[in-house]
Parts: sequence; C-alpha cells; structure tokens
Amino acid sequence: MSRRPPSFAPATRAERSAGKVAEREEARRPPAQRDALLTGLTDRLAERQRARRRLRIRSIVAVATVVLLIAGAGYVLLASPWLALRAGAIEVAGTNEIATTEEVLAVVTPAQGQPLLRVDTAALREQLLEIAGVRDATVERAFPHGLVVTIEPRVPVATVAQDGGFVLLDSDGVALVTTDAPAEGVPVVEVPLGTEDTAAALDAVLTVMAALPAGILEQVASASATTAHEVEFVLDSGARVVWGSAEENDLKSAALEILLPVDAEVYDVSAPLSPITR
Repeated sequence: MSRRPPSFAPATRAERSAGKVAEREEARRPPAQRDALLTGLTDRLAERQRARRRLRIRSIVAVATVVLLIAGAGYVLLASPWLALRAGAIEVAGTNEIATTEEVLAVVTPAQGQPLLRVDTAALREQLLEIAGVRDATVERAFPHGLVVTIEPRVPVATVAQDGGFVLLDSDGVALVTTDAPAEGVPVVEVPLGTEDTAAALDAVLTVMAALPAGILEQVASASATTAHEVEFVLDSGARVVWGSAEENDLKSAALEILLPVDAEVYDVSAPLSPITR
C-alpha cells in the first residue's frame, strides 16, 4: 500500500489575514526606519562577537597565568638555589663514638647546593647504613634549607682478640672498630676461630650478652663458648657462670640474680629451674 504524504491543516483565514497585515505594515515602514532596525541588529551582532573575543582573550590570559605560576613554582622548588640544601642547616642526632657525627656529615654534606626536593633522602639513608657503627638511620627534609638526620648507633657488647688487637662487636656480630686494647666495660669473648663452630658459638655468646641485665653485664670480665650450647662467662670477682645454650635467657638471668648474693666459685644456670652453685 502506498503511504499518503503527511497532510497539514491549511492556514486559517485569521492567520492569513494577520500575515498580510504584517506584510503591509512592513511595506509601509519608511526606509530610514528599516535601515535603523538593520543597523541596530548589526551593532548587536558585532557587540556579541566582541564580547566572545574578550571572553576568549581572558580565558587565554588566565590559562597562561596559571602555566607561568606553575612553571615558576617548579623552578623555585626544583631548580632554584633559593631552596637549596645548606651544610650549616644539616642537623645530626643520635651519633656516638662508634657512629660519629663526622662520618654522617661526610655522607650527607656532598648533597649541599641541590634543591631540597631533589635531594635523594632514600639514597642517603642507604649510604649511612653502610657505616659500620650505624644500625638504622632516618633522613628528613627540613625546609627551607636543611636535613634532619637521626642515627640509631650499634652498641658494642663484646670484644674479640684478633691479630694482636681487639675488635668490638655488636649483638649482630658486626665488627665496629679495632682497638689495641680491650674496650673498658665491654667483655672479652673467646670462641674457637676458624672452625665450623665459630659462627654459631659467637652468635650464642653475643645473644647471651645482649640479653643480660645491665647490672650483670657490668660484672662480666670475659665470655667464651666452644659450641653454641656451651656458653660461659667469668665475672670480675673471678666466679664462673655456666650458661649453656642461648635459650631461656630471661629465666636464666632471673636465676643468676637470685644466686649472686651466695658466695660461690661457679654459678650454673644452664638448667634455670634447677640452678646450682659450687
């Protein structure tokens, strides 16, 4: 079936009459009035175009200003010497005679002159951890020109005789410094060197030394271990303490503190629930 084209209602007589009236009124307008209307319309269109151009120019200026501000801030933060690291603004805390301030500054000072945001604090921390006496370290920026470096130094707990000298060790077995004589207040450790038991025996002794209460550790003159299960140490009084393995250290320490007031040559706490003296 063929479809009929859409039909539209014919204009009413009133609509046709109104249209003719409008045409007659427009025709009756004087030419000057028609020209004025056209001129006004043209002026309005031109003003709208000028307004659009002004808006585009303001938008371009605003974007350019933001870009310049960002670029300027980036220069100040990342390239300008205004916020560069200064050696005099580096603060160091936590150092001692094992991990010295001079060693720390030797690592971080070469970064002076760099914009602070570009200073690689993680890399500096890794370099600090390579110092034998540094157990841990933190490096933080301190605007506008500084760094705050906090050191956790290693603590010597034993001295080992080696090649005519003495090496200070911490509880991890890290060699801290070599001296000509035993360090005062740090017990001398004797372990079988150059055997398969050396590492285990040394680790056992260091573990025991690190676990001792400060009051007992101060009395230790020397310590030894032929194996990891035969730790012993000698007190300043000359009495010998049989410790056994590096296990149940808290319980053994408590037992030894109870026994020490008893005058004896040997304090055996290897079985801490049944300690004995001889």
